[in-house]
Order: sequence, then C-alpha cells, then structure tokens
Amino acid sequence: MKTFKKLLFGFLLISLLVIATASTWLYSKVDSALPILDGKKTVFGLKKSAIIERDEQGIATIKAQNRNDIAVALGFVHAQERFFQMDLLRRNSAGELASLFGPLALDYDKSIRRHRFRDRAKVIVAQLPKKQHELIKAYTRGVNQGLKYLNSSPFEYLLLQQEPVQWSEEDSILTIFSMYIDLQYHDGRRERTLGLMKAVLSGDVYAFLDPKGSIWDAAIDNSHYPQAPMPLNAWPSASSFNAIPKDNRYIKATALADSNENKYQGDHLPGSNSWAVSGALSTTGSAIIANDMHLGIRVPNTWFRASFEYPQSQTDNSKAVGSNTVIEQIKVTGATLPGTPNMVIGSNGNIAWGFTNSYGDYSDVILLTTNADNSQYLTPSGFQDFILHKQVIAIKDQKAQEITVTDTIWGPVIGKNHQGQLLAYRWVAHDKEAINFTATELEQAKTVERAFDIAARTGIPSQNMLIADNNGDIGWTIMGPIPNKKGNIGETPQSWDSGENSWQGYLTPEQYPQIKNPENQRLWTANSRVVGGDMVEKLGNGGYALGARSQQIRNNLLIQEKFDEQALLKIGLDDEAVFLQRWQQFILETVLTKKVLAQEENFVQVKNLLENTDELRASVDSVAYRLVRNFRINLRDNVFFELKSSLHNIDKAFNFKAIRHQIEVPLWQLINEQPENYMMLGENSWQDVFTKALELTVADMSINQPLTAATWGQQNSSAIKHPLSSALPLLDHWLDMPTKALAGDSYMPRVQGNAFGASERMVVSPGYEENGIFHMPTSQAGHPWSPYYGMGHSDWEHGVPSPFLPGKTYYKLTLLSY
Repeated sequence: MKTFKKLLFGFLLISLLVIATASTWLYSKVDSALPILDGKKTVFGLKKSAIIERDEQGIATIKAQNRNDIAVALGFVHAQERFFQMDLLRRNSAGELASLFGPLALDYDKSIRRHRFRDRAKVIVAQLPKKQHELIKAYTRGVNQGLKYLNSSPFEYLLLQQEPVQWSEEDSILTIFSMYIDLQYHDGRRERTLGLMKAVLSGDVYAFLDPKGSIWDAAIDNSHYPQAPMPLNAWPSASSFNAIPKDNRYIKATALADSNENKYQGDHLPGSNSWAVSGALSTTGSAIIANDMHLGIRVPNTWFRASFEYPQSQTDNSKAVGSNTVIEQIKVTGATLPGTPNMVIGSNGNIAWGFTNSYGDYSDVILLTTNADNSQYLTPSGFQDFILHKQVIAIKDQKAQEITVTDTIWGPVIGKNHQGQLLAYRWVAHDKEAINFTATELEQAKTVERAFDIAARTGIPSQNMLIADNNGDIGWTIMGPIPNKKGNIGETPQSWDSGENSWQGYLTPEQYPQIKNPENQRLWTANSRVVGGDMVEKLGNGGYALGARSQQIRNNLLIQEKFDEQALLKIGLDDEAVFLQRWQQFILETVLTKKVLAQEENFVQVKNLLENTDELRASVDSVAYRLVRNFRINLRDNVFFELKSSLHNIDKAFNFKAIRHQIEVPLWQLINEQPENYMMLGENSWQDVFTKALELTVADMSINQPLTAATWGQQNSSAIKHPLSSALPLLDHWLDMPTKALAGDSYMPRVQGNAFGASERMVVSPGYEENGIFHMPTSQAGHPWSPYYGMGHSDWEHGVPSPFLPGKTYYKLTLLSY
C-alpha cells in the first residue's frame, strides 16, 4: 500500500511538473507574440527613420519623411498587431482557408476558387502605376519585417499548429478582393433569384414583388418611383409551383419554429450610414461629415486607427515663398484596413470623407447557349470552347484536392438555372480596373472637386462617397469602377451571344454622377437609392436597401438649422423605430380585434404593452419594440412561406434574403388590402395569419419567462467574438468582448445586431479635427494580453463621444533604416 502511495505521489508530482512546464512554455510563446511598443528596431526598406507613437488606446501616429516610409511603418504595425486578421482576409478571397481550418472550409474555398482571385491579383500588381507599385512593395516589406520581429508567431497559429506565411504584394490586392466578396454578390444570387421569379411568375406579379419605389424613398435629388399595383387575377398558381398543401400545416409550423433562432437576427446587410452638412449650417464654417460603416463585428475589429504625418513630395504642389520652396506637411487621421497601405476614411485638415456601400449593379448573370454536349458556348463570333483552369486546394491534415474551374470570355460559369441552362458571371471584380491604390491621393486632396476626380479613378468595391471640405463645400459621388453597359441588361439574367448586350469598358471621370452643395446644404446616404433619372440609370440596381434609414437621417437633418459634431453624432445614435410605428398601429387596430381579444386572453397584455408605449424605440429595456419587430418578421415569413418554398423547390439557388428589403413594400400592401386572389396564403383567412404570427411571437418571447421580462436588450445582446473562441471555449473569456445589451436595430440610424453594426463611428469637420469624434468596437489590439485590448469598446457600446485624434503618447518605437 505504501509503495502504491509513493508511486501515486510520484506520478502526480511528475504530472504537475509536466503541466507547469507546458504552461510556462505556452505562456512564453503567447507572451512573445506581443507587439513591440517601445525602443528602436532596424527595418529593411526604409529610406529614413520612421517613428511610431501610440496613445493609451494603441492608436498609432506614424511619422516619416516620405509616403513610402509611412507604408513600411504601417505594414510593420499591422503585422505586429493584426497579422492573423490579414491572413484570413487574403485566404478568404484566394479560397485558401482549408489549409488553415481543414475540411470545414473546403466547400467555401471551392465556391471562391471559380473567381481565381490570386491569379487576378498577380495581374493587377503587374500593371499598377510605378508609384503605386512602389507603395505596395514598401508596405509588403514592412509587413514581413513586423512579422519577423515578433519573438513568436501570433498566438492563433500556435493554437492551429500552423506557421504564418509571409506577405506578398498580391496579398494586399486579395485583401481588397475580400471586401468585394463582403460588399457585393460573388455568386449572382440576387439576379438569379429575380430571374427565377420573372420566369415563373406573371408580369404583374413580378412587378408587384420587385417594386421600383416606396414611401420610404429618400434620394438626395428628391426623385421618386412608384410601387406596383396589386395583381388583379388569382396569383400565383399553386399547381404550377408544386406548393405545400394547405392541409399540411405541421410541415409549415415546424419549419417556421426551426428557423426562429436565425430569423430574429434582423435584416442586416453590409452597408453604412453617412451624412454631411455644409459650412453654411455648421458652427465651424467648415463642412462636417458623419460616417458609420456597417459590417459584421468580431475580435479584432475590421479597422485599425492611425494618423500619418509626412512632408508632401516636392513634385506635388510645393509652394514657392521668395527664393525658398515651402514643403507642406501632410497630416491625415482616420481608419486603415490591415492588409492595405491606404487611409480608408478620415480627414486631412482640408477634406474629410466617408463611405456607404453603393448597391449599384456591378455584375451580371449571363445565360449561355451551348452545343449538345455543353463543350462549347455561343458568342457574338460563334461557338467557342470553354476555358478550363486547374486549381489545387490545400487542406490541413489531408491530401490536397484538385478542381477544375470553367471560364468563358465573360467570366466563370457559376451554375445552371431552373431549366438547366448554364450561367456565366460578369463582375467588376474580375477586371484589372477593380483594384488600385489611387485612393491614397485623398491624403493630399484639398477640395470636393479634387476628391471627385480621385474617386472616379479609384479601384475599390464601388461606394457612395461623401466629402466635406474646409471651404464649407459638401459633395456626393461614386468611388470605384462603374461599368458602361450596352443593351437590355437589367436585374435578371440575359443572353449575350448576339452581341446586343455587353459591357463597353467603364465610365470615364467626366461621366460619373456627382452632386455638390445641394440647395438644402445637406447630404445623406444609407445604402438605398441615392439618385434617380440618368444618374441611377448609370448605376443600376444591385439590391438597394429600403430607404427607412436614409429617410430618418434626412428628416433629422431637415429639422435642425445649425450643427456641430455632437449634433451629427446624435443622429447616428437615433434608435427611434419610425419604420415600425405603422406596424405597432397595425397590431392594435387590425390584429387585436374585439373578437380576437375575446378568444386570446394573453393578447390583452400585448394590447396594454403597445398602448402604453408612447414612443417606440429599440432601447434595451423595451418589450414593445421586440414584440412589434418580431411580429413583423413572423408575419412576413408566414405570408411568403409557401411562395418561398415553392420557388426554392424549383431552383435551390433561390435566395429570399437577397430580396428581403424590397419585400416590405408588397407585404404591407397585402396585409392591408387582404386580397382574396392571393393563392399561397397558407391559412383559412388573413385574420388567421395575423393571429398565428402574434401567437408565435408571444410564445417565443415567453419561453421560461413572463412576457414583460422579454426586453429588446435581452435579444439584442452583443456576441462579438474572436474567430477561434468558439473552438476554444476555455479561452473565450480572454478573447471575446463581454456580452452587453445593445440599443439599435436594422431600420434606423443606430444599426446594431448581436455581431453586426457600426464598425466605426466618425464625425469630423476638416480643419477642426480636435473636436472630432471616433468610436470603434473591440480595440486596436489583436493580442488579448495587449495593454489596450478592449480599450475604447465601452465608448462604442454606450455612444460616448471619444476623440477623433490620437491622445497623449504612451509608447514610442523608432524604426531605423539600414
């Protein structure tokens, strides 16, 4: 027995020693991956020394003697703070995630490889202008030097048992391609969805479900388009769709219940809000701009805050004073995207600029006419062979897979339609015009007109761009390539084999739509249609958002005559549910009839909640908001359930989410007019549809709690996580941001979901940056042991004004040239 105890004691002692040794080794590895904040380091690629100062939150001020040295230093900082994030961005667009994560990412990689973005990135790098090529080369050198100076690989690679791969010049192009994937459709899903609807529905029904306008339109040129009338005949034909039988209610109820977790996440789409007032309305005399870009939010955040200080090149507008040449000092502050050398949004003292996603039509699905064995396809010059490309996908812990990508003169083959016809995809992202670094010229621009010129020559996913300058001028234009389309090219797939339909290159800068200093001295964009007439004809419709956000921002701007930065921030934090007010009245007046209240006793509580809510807001303590919001979603899903299911049965590519915003218009018409000729209602009467949607809403909100405890904040609690935390639950406390009830939602200025929303909030008046405001979720840091990990996140959560400019220097690192 004593021998056994001694053996057991020895075993435990050895085990503890092994655990302690492993823990010490692990701690050392993770700790060694922290960025260098102070001291001096010699860096290859610098022409002269560069200084990196960080404030308490890690916001970097980079000082150098030329722009390329700024790029070296920025690359160094990005690699030290965010290399794993950068790696995910390049792998995301290259279709190389499976080499990190294994088979889980294989299907995604296959879907992306059809675009051959790595091959395209190499072509783009090779044709960049010399100055831009030197910039990206300098940035790449900085990234690899920053990675080298880490004493250990970023901790994520330790957890994945991988080694980081050095950065290359084309990887910065791939980073921007990832933004194309986020901000535009890479698979043509919206056009394919509309194409199916147009093919199987009658013309009046299709027009009704694809409205061109609504009461929510808020274009800055005050243009309006009508919504289509209700179809007069019975629609659609249930027999032609193989619809779900009306007596099979169990299938429908089960499907609706199973989708509860996802359906309540909201109608979020990558986009943004931006608004500006001219100097005539500002307290500074300079124009003021506000911008918050809406993206998925995770740890670390998409953006990295920085300020650049460098002398203007002597070849660029240097001023002669007497016999001396005065070289102007450039100082530009804002947000950068790790993986690229640009200042994405910001202010340089003369102009400030921000973006919202344009949602113009920057792609087209093409119907291919093929020969009998599908080996050739018809073009204006006759039948041609398909172009085949071999792609090898590396898979972690498995043998690599080889796939074949099929291409045409217009773009890759992306599948078949419901009739088995092959489809090709024409997309801006496939052309050399898609990406360049012309946007860096904004750092030295001084006027709205100069920014207009830069915007029209820039290669990024096309954005609504608002500009404010210190002369008091404001302007809107599109930044990014706009295809010059010829023929009958609209929102649905078309044949291009006759030559009548085509792209004729891209619009020239002189052809770009622009608006400067409108009569009301105000501008706003929020992903909905911005302009009408000839200007919108140039842009097309790639899936504009409903105009509810735009309209609420516009109305908030119009009720005030003088603005400072705080006033513009207040507009961005507005969580009033203007969009849902009519839905609140609909429940009270149409759903909660005396007959229904007599039959459903628990609905009396619903009535009291809604009647006692004076102002419907997406506040964290509001039960009424959650109830109205979720009722609308349940009712929408119920009304269109059989139509969606039938269309999906015809073609699995049908994607209701791609058209969900436009569906609000016909939905509201249907529930108010309650036509008898809608043949896919799925219930015995419209009142049954309303009652069941409310029953489901109340039941979902009352799970394990009284209805009065089901607040909006309970449902809309943040879930801002590191990409690896779900696989490492023991580390989520250190990696993820704390869970917090958040105000805001989809159809209001304060856009906010569990892990979606304002990836930054910026308010700034050029020349008065010291009064500017900047919020950013998570923090600058990518390493959980960083002294500023999570700093600034609370200001973003609560909407507390925090400074636009970096603060007092806490850390200083000098990079020396060889």
